[in-house]
Amino acid sequence: MNILEKINNNMSNFTVGERLVAEYAIQYPVDVVRYSAEALAEHCNTSRSNVVRLCKKLGYTGFSEFKYEMNRYMNTPHAITKKHLNEEEGDSLSAFRKYLNCFSQLETLYNSSQLKQIAEIILRSKRIIILGHYHSFFSAQQLEFRLNRCRIDAHAINDLSTTEAFGEMLTQEDTVIIFSISGGKVYHDSVCTFRKRGVKVILISMTENSPISRYTDIKVILPCITRLYDESVLDDAPTFYFFIELLIEEINHQILAKNDVSDNS
Repeated sequence: MNILEKINNNMSNFTVGERLVAEYAIQYPVDVVRYSAEALAEHCNTSRSNVVRLCKKLGYTGFSEFKYEMNRYMNTPHAITKKHLNEEEGDSLSAFRKYLNCFSQLETLYNSSQLKQIAEIILRSKRIIILGHYHSFFSAQQLEFRLNRCRIDAHAINDLSTTEAFGEMLTQEDTVIIFSISGGKVYHDSVCTFRKRGVKVILISMTENSPISRYTDIKVILPCITRLYDESVLDDAPTFYFFIELLIEEINHQILAKNDVSDNS
């Protein structure tokens, strides 16, 4: 019996909080491998203690052993799901083609009204704060770097206390951009504060019905490659980076268009 079958067979023995972890682990096993117990609990909208209790009910000494077993399962050939693949492609589908397939799903964003709207908001903003937690902070830093290269002042933050401090400073002239694969509740209180102060909030996520999405002005949902193919060796960061390049291109296009108008007036 593999680990996912073990979770399924014990579903009736779990509490409500433990079941949230169990269902998430079955749907997104790669996240179990990638995250700490605290981060996994956050993504499941439950507590760390529920994560640990589930592990022990399954016969593991704790989360570390549970994570190790999930990683072992994910790296066995039978664990790779053939979602979105043709039968003839099978296991030989390269990482290049997997990312290519993932990026192709962003085609609807290219020249979209949503991308234009985000670019317009950024160009109108007095201050731009970019948030990212754990791995997503690298994407926040990348957008900060690319905006700075466009001579747009922006700051990436991953510290929650600093984020809370900005919640008392930002106004309706400012914009907050959040990178979060799950759109987790870690930013819930800050986002509520931003909304009360009229700050524009843009969420870049890979989860459709995320906990904070209803409090945002714009929500962009990107494809999640680790969920498309259930592989721990792939990384979702390139998808965020690809989106950033689409956004930067649109921003540059609007800057050039504005300069042309100024030159002709």
